[in-house]
Amino acid sequence: TFREDLLYRLNVVNLRLPSLRERPGDIAVLADHFVKKYAAANGVPVRPISAKAREAIAAHRWPGNVRELENAMHRAV
Repeated sequence: TFREDLLYRLNVVNLRLPSLRERPGDIAVLADHFVKKYAAANGVPVRPISAKAREAIAAHRWPGNVRELENAMHRAV
């Protein structure tokens, strides 16, 4: 079970972040960031995201938010 005293210690600051679909301007920036991150981690050159891929990325609803986008870019690299 979860300790109630720990909940009160952790629940000091509540932060509400809008979902990724509410921040469409962040999607391309984050996608580029994750591509660079995983290209470097895998020791491969950074390949730019194609226009067609950018359209698909922008059109997706990203129900898993940033974590889903990061995983998709990781797999793409």
